[in-house]
Amino acid sequence: MPRKVRRIGSCLLIGAGLTGLCALATPALNRLLSFTRAGTAFNAKVLCSGVLMAGMQADQLRREDLALGSSLIRTRIDAIGGSVDTSALFGLVRARAVRQGELGCSQFIRGQAMTKLPPRSRPESLAPARRTTTPWKLAPDAPALPPAIKRTTLKRVLDEAFSEPNPETPRRTRAVVVVQNGWVVAERYGTGIEPDMPLIGWSMTKSLTHALMGLAVRDGLLTLNRPVPVPEWSHHSDNRNSISLDDLLRMRSGLVFSEKTDGFDSDLVRMITQVADTGAFAADKPLEEAPGQRWSYASGTTNILSRGLRFAIGDDLHYWRYPYQYLFGPLGMHTAVMETDASGTFVGSSLGWASARDWARFGILYLDLGRWNGQQILPERWVRHATRTTGGSSRSYGAHWWINKGKRRPDWPKTSFSAEGFQGQLVLIAPSHNAVVVRLGQTPEKGGFNANRFGSSVLSALEITDGQQGRTTGKRNSSP
Repeated sequence: MPRKVRRIGSCLLIGAGLTGLCALATPALNRLLSFTRAGTAFNAKVLCSGVLMAGMQADQLRREDLALGSSLIRTRIDAIGGSVDTSALFGLVRARAVRQGELGCSQFIRGQAMTKLPPRSRPESLAPARRTTTPWKLAPDAPALPPAIKRTTLKRVLDEAFSEPNPETPRRTRAVVVVQNGWVVAERYGTGIEPDMPLIGWSMTKSLTHALMGLAVRDGLLTLNRPVPVPEWSHHSDNRNSISLDDLLRMRSGLVFSEKTDGFDSDLVRMITQVADTGAFAADKPLEEAPGQRWSYASGTTNILSRGLRFAIGDDLHYWRYPYQYLFGPLGMHTAVMETDASGTFVGSSLGWASARDWARFGILYLDLGRWNGQQILPERWVRHATRTTGGSSRSYGAHWWINKGKRRPDWPKTSFSAEGFQGQLVLIAPSHNAVVVRLGQTPEKGGFNANRFGSSVLSALEITDGQQGRTTGKRNSSP
């Protein structure tokens, strides 16, 4: 037996108490431990949220979402107790996720107290209970008649989206909803997925966070060009205390943060899987350059915003109600959930869930410049703020939204913008077509789903007629 293998085997037998020494002894074991820590935590969280909250089948999640390394991880789902436990390396590495009633699941971090969230009942959806091929109104103020579309073309596009031509790069599309003029003109769901089933948005959650920040600015809780409340930066000599809300929304905080996902010890992976207070973890990072100088996409900045909102509100019960009372409730997004970390702060970077129909509702809000059913939910200027170019992003990023002014997606309209997330999550907003396109899935490889081709193909099936823009008021401009 090679000496290196014998050394690893010996370390595993020593036990959890000497894990750190073993890690120092061999880089290979260090990588193995990083992988198992992240993997056990990820498995526990995905199964807790997916099975106990969303109602998905555990076997499907294990087969698709958790295929990498799942054979090395043992799992136990306690549906009655509302928890999922996982372990690896003969039980030396363990993780747990705990259900928080109708508010999703939180990662339990050993040695840290977990904040228990208050109970909340989920209202009944007003949308059709079953999937349908007949157009129906999603927006209450949609015109009386649905738009004319190229149905054969759209069917062909959806057939392709749900097909699996290459087993090596699976698509695993789970839901598509296409909305034009406030009407759902097409929707389709994958195996095991129901229309009212919440699905994770991953980084699309950042765009939800942009909306929450807009509500907080509207309510006088935060100010765009001033810092958000961050205790770690409060001392007058801390050069991070000049980071503004706008700097964070535009991903130009200047803070150190590794967004890599290919390594299991990056800031992003550690924050999502092994940290009790995600906002504090990100806020503790030092500056690598002056705030406002350089664009650098970092999920940690979004969780600083989530935590800052909590401090600005100053009342946890009100904070936990805030997205439901002021955003999801008015839009009828009754399947939507913003999950929290163990400390009780919304993980605004990644853990937003909603059905495809409810993600489409959110898209309509931004398409219609913050209006819903005649009510101005978000200030119009805040929606325009989302699509104003951030310097240094190659005209591809606004404020927690992707924009297309630099033709990041070459076949999409230049005025389009989008919320996008890991594994092919997409809310495409096309003012030129007065349309919102939602695609949710579990695409493990980038080659499995081409967002540019999918979005442009869907839009090619939608007719553009005179007066198309401005679905209800006629006030929409072609550029947001």
